[in-house]
Amino acid sequence: MNAHPDNAPLYRRFVELLHRTMGLDAASLGHSAVERAVDQRAAAWRAHGHADATLADFWEATSTSPSMVQALIETVVVPETWFYRDADAFKALARLAHERLHGRAAGLPLRILSLPCSTGEEPYTIAMTLLDAGIDDSQFRLDAMDISERSLAVAQRALYGRNSFRGNAFAFRDAHFIRTEDGWRLTPRIVDMVRFSRANLMQLDASALGVYDFVFCRNVLIYFDRETQQTALQALNHVLAENGTLFVGPAETGLLMRHGMQSAKIPLAFAFHRAASADAQLNHWHTAPLAGAAALAMTHSPVPALAPAQVFSAEPFAWPDPVARTALDGVTQFAPSANVTLRPPTLDGSASLDSGNLSRAASHVHDSSASSIDAPTNAARDTLNAAHALADAGRLAEAATAINTYLEQHAPHAGAFYLLGVLADANGDTRLARSQYRKALYLDPQHAEALAHLATLLELEGDRAGARLLMQRASRAQGAARD
Repeated sequence: MNAHPDNAPLYRRFVELLHRTMGLDAASLGHSAVERAVDQRAAAWRAHGHADATLADFWEATSTSPSMVQALIETVVVPETWFYRDADAFKALARLAHERLHGRAAGLPLRILSLPCSTGEEPYTIAMTLLDAGIDDSQFRLDAMDISERSLAVAQRALYGRNSFRGNAFAFRDAHFIRTEDGWRLTPRIVDMVRFSRANLMQLDASALGVYDFVFCRNVLIYFDRETQQTALQALNHVLAENGTLFVGPAETGLLMRHGMQSAKIPLAFAFHRAASADAQLNHWHTAPLAGAAALAMTHSPVPALAPAQVFSAEPFAWPDPVARTALDGVTQFAPSANVTLRPPTLDGSASLDSGNLSRAASHVHDSSASSIDAPTNAARDTLNAAHALADAGRLAEAATAINTYLEQHAPHAGAFYLLGVLADANGDTRLARSQYRKALYLDPQHAEALAHLATLLELEGDRAGARLLMQRASRAQGAARD
């Protein structure tokens, strides 16, 4: 179909339709990907009784048919998620949930929202996390919403394959899943803790939903343009309780800074609070500085239907995992991507990181023998683990000091600079964060996490073309790391 010269404006109509309906910024995905999805749906439509139809005919049919629009959305949305993705968010949730329940009126459960919930891994992880933390299922209500009917059907089936389990820490699978011939099935107790419904972040009826103590909306705002980001954040602001916590994706922290949200001071969890009351927040929605600091219980009843009900699916376009981690000695360690060489030799000299030092460091890494690198490798691991623990405790300055002390005594280290960038982001220092991410990328040009974060900063500064290039590099780097 796409050979016809009149198809370009028709594709633009489909792009505008998807933008109106689900908030998608086609540029973030790539216009060619949208065109392929349109062609795929048009071909299926033609195969069912419309053999001689043109793309214009398909547009006329789609524009007046909610079911055909939904079918197009299902084609565009490609879920990419897994259990315990960005595990620090769930550790933070367990601690914050205990704190919020302490002193709360008996019988008043927490309300938690996962939106978009994709194929269910995130809300089920929330349920397992709270249960394993000693919080009874009577103490919380968990709603999960998504735009994709297909994803919701997978979630409610609660049967998962190998791709939903990544890393090497699977104690939760042994505790909460049953092995079957087709994969791993969640136990009924966990499944029953989650209430799924279809909803649209762009058309959310906040008054019908009420407010939530915790809201997870991760790795979706990056696919919206500024207008739809504002719409989404206003909706999230309305459903977030006054002292509630919003969890976003690692590459979205700068966006929340721009809109005046306040960091929960758990930087690797990417958790945020309101910086002010709801009215003050909305009144200053456009004027919050870039360098601002970085993030009613109800009875168990069905979530009101939201019509036309449609939420953008979590991880819709295989966005790279922005915070890779690897387990070492039973401790979750912050780590760079798979291409990073964790073998920094000791360098004589100070912490000055000019290009000559960086270049020498890179060459020394590859020339060092295995016997000469064990101590620095262990030092890097221990330092990053310690800094991670300090950051989780909200002691950001101490975490940064620990990393900088290490860098004064050892070779430049991509993972260390990346973590310094995250800490700077959490403190609202975007200039320093940008510098640290660039240092990480000098040492490891394929560091997917640094690429993702730097892309967000460029986007906030108005360099959308530069941000898009970095996002494409991040996606390629993450794909290479998984191969």
